[in-house]
Order: sequence, then C-alpha cells, then structure tokens
Amino acid sequence: MDFDSDAKFIACIPVRDEQAHISLCLEALDGELEGCDAVVLVANGCRDRTVDIAIQRLTLWKRRWLLIDCTWKPGTGSASLARRLAMDVAGHCGASSLLFSVDGDTIVQPGLRNAYMQEFDRGYDLVCGRIGFIASETAGLPEADPAHEAVIREYREMSRFIEALIFPDENNPWPHHGNIGGANFALRADAYQRIGGLPTPPSGEDRALRRLCQAHDLRIRYSDGPRVETSCRLFGRASGGLSDELRRNRTETDPVVDELLEPPEQLLLRLRSRLQFRSASDAQKGDLLKALILPQAAVETVLALPSSAGWQMVEDTSAMLQRTRMRLSDLVEHLPGLRQMLSAVEEAQSENRESLRP
Repeated sequence: MDFDSDAKFIACIPVRDEQAHISLCLEALDGELEGCDAVVLVANGCRDRTVDIAIQRLTLWKRRWLLIDCTWKPGTGSASLARRLAMDVAGHCGASSLLFSVDGDTIVQPGLRNAYMQEFDRGYDLVCGRIGFIASETAGLPEADPAHEAVIREYREMSRFIEALIFPDENNPWPHHGNIGGANFALRADAYQRIGGLPTPPSGEDRALRRLCQAHDLRIRYSDGPRVETSCRLFGRASGGLSDELRRNRTETDPVVDELLEPPEQLLLRLRSRLQFRSASDAQKGDLLKALILPQAAVETVLALPSSAGWQMVEDTSAMLQRTRMRLSDLVEHLPGLRQMLSAVEEAQSENRESLRP
C-alpha cells in the first residue's frame, strides 16, 4: 500500500499474541492520530485471534493502514525483526514521515502526537517518550521490595547525573528520564535511512538504535510529553525485555540489573577516557587506545572514523571497557563509592566554575 508523501506520522506496531490488548491499542491510536497519518502493523507469528481482531477494527478506519501477517521459518523470527519490518515499510511509504514505534500491548495517551510534533519542530531526529504501566494491571503485580527498588533507582540516577555533569547535553538538561523503549519512541524517516535501519539483536533493539543515532551525531531528545501506558505482565512475548526485568525484581532475592550500570571505578574510567578521546590529537588518541588495550588493527580503524563512531568502536573493542553484568548485591556494595564519586565530581565542577569567575 502506498501511503504517499503526505503520511506525516506513521505508527509502527510489532505484535505477537495480543488478543487481549490489540483492540484497545488500535482504538487509542485511532483517537490520537490525524486523518493523514497511517499505521503499519506486523503480526509476528501470532497464534491467537490478534490478527482477526485487528482486521475487524482496522477495516472500520478511514485512515490508511497496512497489516503484514508473518509466519517465520523456525528460529528466524523475533520481536526486533518484526519492529524493523514495520519501520522499514513505513520509511519507504513516507520518505518525509515521522516513524512512531509502539507495541501491541500499549495504549497511547492523549496529546502524544502533538507532543511529538512539538519536539520534531525543534529539530530533533530521535525523540524518546515516557512509558508507564496500565493502571488496571499494576494492581495485580506482586510487590517488589521497596528497599531493593530504591537502591536500583538511586544507582541509576546517580550514574546518569555523573555523566550529565561531565558531558552536559544541551538537548536534555538534567534531570531527564534518559530512557528509550520500543513502546514509545519516534524518529524522522530520513534519519532512519541514514543510520541504516533498526538493528535486530535478540533483544534491546531500541538501545541499539539509540547507539546508532549517537554514532551519527543525530539530535536525541528525552521528552516527558509523549506518553503511553504498556502492559506490566511478568511473562512477556519476547525474552530479554521489560517482563523479564519485572519478574526478576519480584521473584529473585539477588537479581541481575540493567547492563548499563557498572562499578564506580569502571564508570570513571569510561567517562575519563571518553573525555580524553574527544579532545585528543590523533597521536594522543593512539596512546590512549593502547592503554585501553585495543588491537592495533582496531586502533587504525578508530582513528579513521568520525569522533562519535570512533568512540563507540573503542567501547566495543577495548578490553578495559567491557561491561560485566552486576547483581543487586553489587549495587549495594558499590553504592557508597558511587556517592563519593558524585561528590568528587560536583566539587570539581564547582572549583572549575570558581576559576572562571573574574
């Protein structure tokens, strides 16, 4: 189906076995989108009535839509592939469009489209909205340990704050939510083509997309304006996603935590090295990369790349910067050190400001 160039806002929905949610998802979208907008829905190997329910609702619409019903060969399908297919199709249907990623178990909130349009009017390439939980489902969740949740929240926020102090982001003044989730982000179709499309790892395609945007120096915005509510079930349709995290935090005494969290000394090494890399000459970069234990072939490739893409390759290939997944008990152990690190960075920032005063 040809959406033409006037399809300004195209919702891209991967869905698998969501007969309980898809009707509400599409109803909310229909109420939020404008007449010139469109929807691409990819049914990802559905085994229930999701496709039938979706067709019943979509055929009542006056707006343009496309439903792709996929049956994958064994071992080949995934949520990330389904999302990529939806976004690839949408990108080709509307080269000047905005591609909105949302999930089939997710309900967009009023004002979402307008909030996105305001952010893109300011020149951003990728906008990451807020994701909450469907209120009727949260009541049925087992309660997580409040102390455990507080540790994870404090560790994450302090880590982000430290990075924000060292690398202030004019597009996202602190505080900001700092998250990207497949249930609620949007980007320009031309930016999507520029980065080569959505990566398709087994899980975490949203974060992988953000890394690609960062490597291409695209403008990224963490916005509180566009909001959705998504399912908070403990057993999801894809492994490695939100459901796994919710279940671990409610059923395990010492769960693994977000892979982006790391010990204070590792975080400090990463941020210091990034700071040095950004301002160094090629000769100085060569010395830094050797200290970070990069293979010589990788050093030569890094030096030939633009700065942002080069730094990402450093992170990917440096033996010193490889991440080790921590557990909750590790956060508890490292939390005092992270607090000390934050105090030291704040003190250094204060001293720098004082030195700049006349």
